[in-house]
Amino acid sequence: MNTRPEATPPAAATWDVFVSYSRSDAQRAGALASALRRCGLAVFLDDTAVEDFASITHTIAAGLGRSRALLALYSYDYPQRRACQWELTYAYLSGQREGDPRRRVLVVNPETGADHVQPLEVRDALHWSWPDSGDALDRLAARVAAHVARLASPMADTGPDPAPSAAVPWLPAPARVGSSRFTGRLPEQWRVHSALHRHRAPLIQSTGQGADRAAQLRGMPGIGKSLLAQEYALRFRSAFPGGTFWFDLHAARGASVSTALDSYAEQVATVADALALDRPADAGLPQLLSRLAVLLSERGAPCLWVVDGVPDGLTDAQLHLLRGPHLLASSLMTTRSLRYTAFAETIDLPPLAEPDGYRLLTSHRAPRDEIEETSAQALVHDLGGHPQALDLLAAKATSSDFGRLRNRLHAPGADLLGSPEAEDGRPPLTATLLSRPLSGRAPADDVLRLLALACPAPLSQSALETALSALPPYGPWATGGLVGHALDALLGSGSLRPGSFQERSWTIHPLLARAVRRHDPDTARQEDLRKVLLQALTPLDSPARDGEAARLTITRETSTPGPLERSAAFDLQVELVTRVGVQPLAEGAGSLREALSSLHTLFTAARDALHRVADEITIPVHLASIVAHLLNLRLRPFLTRWHTALQQHEAARPPTVSVIDHEREWPRSDEMRAELLALRGPLTDAATDLAAICGVSLLEPTPRRP
Repeated sequence: MNTRPEATPPAAATWDVFVSYSRSDAQRAGALASALRRCGLAVFLDDTAVEDFASITHTIAAGLGRSRALLALYSYDYPQRRACQWELTYAYLSGQREGDPRRRVLVVNPETGADHVQPLEVRDALHWSWPDSGDALDRLAARVAAHVARLASPMADTGPDPAPSAAVPWLPAPARVGSSRFTGRLPEQWRVHSALHRHRAPLIQSTGQGADRAAQLRGMPGIGKSLLAQEYALRFRSAFPGGTFWFDLHAARGASVSTALDSYAEQVATVADALALDRPADAGLPQLLSRLAVLLSERGAPCLWVVDGVPDGLTDAQLHLLRGPHLLASSLMTTRSLRYTAFAETIDLPPLAEPDGYRLLTSHRAPRDEIEETSAQALVHDLGGHPQALDLLAAKATSSDFGRLRNRLHAPGADLLGSPEAEDGRPPLTATLLSRPLSGRAPADDVLRLLALACPAPLSQSALETALSALPPYGPWATGGLVGHALDALLGSGSLRPGSFQERSWTIHPLLARAVRRHDPDTARQEDLRKVLLQALTPLDSPARDGEAARLTITRETSTPGPLERSAAFDLQVELVTRVGVQPLAEGAGSLREALSSLHTLFTAARDALHRVADEITIPVHLASIVAHLLNLRLRPFLTRWHTALQQHEAARPPTVSVIDHEREWPRSDEMRAELLALRGPLTDAATDLAAICGVSLLEPTPRRP
């Protein structure tokens, strides 16, 4: 039931304090309002349960606009109420227009900590703990009265009508309306606002990233970028009395960059027509933006310019066209790509925190008992806090219990996340996560498969290079560049997340890993990659000595290899001891290029040996550990370094000079020969380890028969 605020002043009068609170704190709010009234303050206190923007009544909006200050009873529940956050935002913006966003906001925090209070500037506002006695409550009320006495006018005098339904244009129509189930993301909304208003608020420190008046929301598919942008535009609309201009490029996803820009130009033309701009029929995008810039300047009102769903692959010049055409237009874009860092300040959207994820999952109905509650909590964890997946299963929970849903999520066969359920006709979630089907053995696909196999553990770039170098069609000196390009492509698609503990390490979201494992048509390739990944990550048995890499030592006492492994070890030992490296290259003799090629063929021999014994290998993985150590810690660094250097010298050979003579004239020839000689020790060690497996050493002379 709605009740009228006490001591309602005449229509032209003002309230001293607007008390903003969550319904769960109604008792405290009532006590606080009574104390404020005892100090002679006119207090607006409404007990209407408001769930979304549309439900905010004219009475509440008018009361807020006619109040001098807002007093927020900022409990843990407070930020979960959209109406509370709208009220706080309006008061914050009123103070910001006066030069200090803290001027109109007062905070009473009944909790022991302050981490839940957003934005950070509000934590620094007049901020009191909940009083522990009636006398303390009266003293707090007196402090509020002293602050309000310094405020001469109501908040409405600082800016536009606070009502969410106030006539603020949204073009092209129709306007977005957000979602009543939107949850969390409060810090990110305030980060967006701070990024767009650093030029106005000296309290907000610059990050030195991107340009002022611009921000970009980044994240994987389905993480909620568009909905967060909508929520920001709705909640902060009083900061943009010139309106919101929203350009949606999602329809052009997967098409060429030029198609996306054509779609943008069409929508800009629609806005120009709606604003009755006189424009030539054949006006290009720069002309349209120029005419809009003139109009925005004439109107003189700040506005919000949103470009939603920006594809990867745009040049700097093309990105510049997506900015608001005038300094009065704050620019916000959403994108999956992580490659536009220089364009604008970045706000990366992580998965929802578990409490927010649980709130979204149970938004249609609450669990019926403790067993269902436990299953729901486990589902939030299984889905990795992914908002679209949580929303999808929340709808399914209306006709199924959470335990059954969790079983279906992990069951083989039909994918619970594979069918479209949303009323808006969105594609299946798995299709959204895998923006394109995995195709054969492209490096980006193989890197994605490796990350899926390792998930949730991150993989470093060197680990990815190590694993791929053990499989065809990759060569040891080409792997580094291929992995680098693959990671760059995955950064553009929004698939990657930086690892937590190591630089240049990456992981992917659990749902993307699940989609790769379940929907990759080349399961044989996955199995090959799984084996080489395990081999690449197999720890070495002996610790590293000072200044050098660890070396695996195999002895007969600790080794129990099978017949296939012994045979493969013997064959690989034959290949090793007959190569340049174990057999020294005489000074001034032989060809360095042939030496490199000879060592390179060891990769093929090693791969063949591992494939032969793949089904027999058990822990400890003797042969696999030796091969991984030999190829990735010894041979590959040497080959990568010297193949490129020698290739550059070879490219400059005059036609009249022979290959050998030109090679001997190379200034770095002696340096490479010295490193090749230094490689003999590690290669001999590897041959010794292989001999320990097979029981025959080809390094030792065989006694001659009498």
